[in-house]
Amino acid sequence: MPPKRVSHIKPEDPPEPLEVRVLKRWIPYFKNKEKMIDLCYILVDIHGDAIEAVADVTKAEYFDSLINVQHCYTVDKYVSSPQRQYMPSVPHVASLKIGKRATFTPLLDEDIPTYYYNFATYDDLAPRMKPPKLLTDYIGRAEEVSPIMFRNGKKLRKIIIQDQRRNEIAVTLWDEKADMIETKDIIGKVFAITATMVTYFKKLQLESTTSTTIVINPLIPDLQTYVNRFQELVPLTEQRASLNHITIAKLKKKIYNKTAQQGHYTCTARITEIDESRTWFYVKCPKCGMTAFQEKDRYVCLDDDIEEEEPIFKYCLNAKITDNTDSTEAVFYNEALNDIVNLSCRDMVMNLRNRNPKVLPDKITSTKGEPKLLHITVKNDNSIAVNKAENPRTIQPATLDPKKPATKRTLPQLSGPKVQ
Repeated sequence: MPPKRVSHIKPEDPPEPLEVRVLKRWIPYFKNKEKMIDLCYILVDIHGDAIEAVADVTKAEYFDSLINVQHCYTVDKYVSSPQRQYMPSVPHVASLKIGKRATFTPLLDEDIPTYYYNFATYDDLAPRMKPPKLLTDYIGRAEEVSPIMFRNGKKLRKIIIQDQRRNEIAVTLWDEKADMIETKDIIGKVFAITATMVTYFKKLQLESTTSTTIVINPLIPDLQTYVNRFQELVPLTEQRASLNHITIAKLKKKIYNKTAQQGHYTCTARITEIDESRTWFYVKCPKCGMTAFQEKDRYVCLDDDIEEEEPIFKYCLNAKITDNTDSTEAVFYNEALNDIVNLSCRDMVMNLRNRNPKVLPDKITSTKGEPKLLHITVKNDNSIAVNKAENPRTIQPATLDPKKPATKRTLPQLSGPKVQ
């Protein structure tokens, strides 16, 4: 008798043997609960259908000795119950409750899928902010990656992706999930993320949960289809550059008229003066995000012991920028100055031994006069932030000639490993 299909399970059904692969193990965390109570798994069968299995977290040691992620089992003696009522990760009417009576018999079956995705569309997102707040899998092309940041003592990283319908989605990776993306090598590649929570701040966005995973160029049958679609998308940086390229004179006028806030702009300009009375870098504790203080050849935090950890070095340069229309003050943040000097702040300070934040290195002062395409934003206090810098290029007009064929952009060479 063939095993029961996962998709056929209904609440209160008597148990029948299932042949599945265990894809994921996690412990959900909910702010409104004092402690974690569930130990969760995702099981997938030969047909690619998935279901959650839920155990008592106090039995975690027992189940960890019984169940291994990515192993296959014949599962029986479970209890079929309704789907979890809050933040389920699979759109199924049922879930499995498992206790010590449940059996997990090892099974050799290489044909059971090693992944499960249920990618949502942009139109699916808004309804998922309402109960039961189904967790969301999403796929897009990675466009921007922020450095590690801290907010209220919590570590985070922002990823901007563009989906196949040209929707721009911000993804926030919290705590240890922020370390899953370590470099900018993912930009332009297919970005698949699972089990995110849909939230809203000015627009729809996604936030990681304890069960979130990320795979770059996932090895799925539809990968090439996604690659072909994403090749036709104009990168967000180019879209913004073509739509919002501006002169300094026009930018200052927008600021004066209070119409520049919340906008992204590009401006071709050069550094003409550097404020040497201000510091050009700062150092933060990798644990709490507060200021780290120099003690000879090391940095210390007032609250945390960071002897075994690397402090976080960030550029922050106050300068005057000039184009052929006007000049203005601007602050070059870490990524922008890193782009210009082609050296990380950590290496500039530690390896080149530029330890004094009020003494400018020659490598920075020598950049004065070099024209750069600056990616800028205007902050709420009307100060200008430079977030990225690159060599000038010809800015294409925002309106394309419909008689001309579209030029396809190629993605970087594909690779399939999971980002650790």
